[in-house]
Amino acid sequence: MPEQTPLATAGADLAGESHPVPDAARGDIVAKPLAGQTALVTGGTRGLGRTTAEWLARAGANIVVSGRDQAAVDTAASDLAALGVDAWGAPADLARTEEAHRLAEVVLARVERLDILVNNAGMSIRGRFWEVTDDVWEEQTNVNYRSPFVLAQHAARHMIDRGVRGRIVNVSTIGARAGHPDGLVYDAAKGAVEVMTRNMAHELAPHGITVNCVVPGAIPERPGAGGDRARWAATARYIPVGRVGRAEDIAAVVRFFCLPETSFTTGQSLLVDGGHIGWLIE
Repeated sequence: MPEQTPLATAGADLAGESHPVPDAARGDIVAKPLAGQTALVTGGTRGLGRTTAEWLARAGANIVVSGRDQAAVDTAASDLAALGVDAWGAPADLARTEEAHRLAEVVLARVERLDILVNNAGMSIRGRFWEVTDDVWEEQTNVNYRSPFVLAQHAARHMIDRGVRGRIVNVSTIGARAGHPDGLVYDAAKGAVEVMTRNMAHELAPHGITVNCVVPGAIPERPGAGGDRARWAATARYIPVGRVGRAEDIAAVVRFFCLPETSFTTGQSLLVDGGHIGWLIE
């Protein structure tokens, strides 16, 4: 089998460089399409979730941000409020499903209506599957699948009861399509999220609620990614667009799924990987 030829140099555009939100996404030029809506973003204190929360806020949405650490939640909420929207935080450890129920109850008791749920929180613990303990399996499954399911249950009941034509956006991983080394539990849980997305979309469509899923590719900010700049530079050489992904690439798709114009788009899992998975090694 011949060696795969890199598509770009190792110095390709990397995720660590600064890439500001475009003016159109900021709402500086166009009207804010999500003005007056409220979004709950889990795992919203850093990485993909933090950037997604910022993009939704710049589109006019009020934000409830959640994460494990109270101080990080408070900081994120303060920064989001500085964008000119109402923003507040609700800490929760989604490794415990009772915390997912509590988070939903706290949020829904405080907001008049919830329009958008972004199930972004995720975590990955790598290891050979035959060495995974019950506790590690449960922690990863709860964060990546069970808690998003619980939050979607609460959001769906709320939206149906109030006639909200809402949006639920889940987050999966390219590993659900191709597999990460030593990542069986994480990848399997995220694969379940994609199945969940399709089924929820079917059940909620008659209520005007859409459910879609973003599937990130090689993006340093994703859960458990790790690695240094040299590693990501090497990865970028084998991605057709010539770079690894950025948090903004994911935030843009989440925003798209939340727009009023995408009410006919539901049950979709959109892979955002720069063409990585489609390039076969020969």
